[in-house]
Amino acid sequence: MPIVHLDIVPELMFGDRQEQYQKIAAGITDTIVTSTGAPAESVHVLIREVSDAKYSVGGELLRDRMRHD
Repeated sequence: MPIVHLDIVPELMFGDRQEQYQKIAAGITDTIVTSTGAPAESVHVLIREVSDAKYSVGGELLRDRMRHD
């Protein structure tokens, strides 16, 4: 069974996140089904929200980096 782990920084998303997560999960599932032939029911997608206070780019926390932009 394919298991996909996806980390997302919700502070970088706009709009209805639940709808976006549904579309993301469906798209990932479709891609795996198409590329491997696995049945859709066997594809698991785990979406984890990671706070911008716990994510860094180039050694700087994303929260601080976004304040500079």
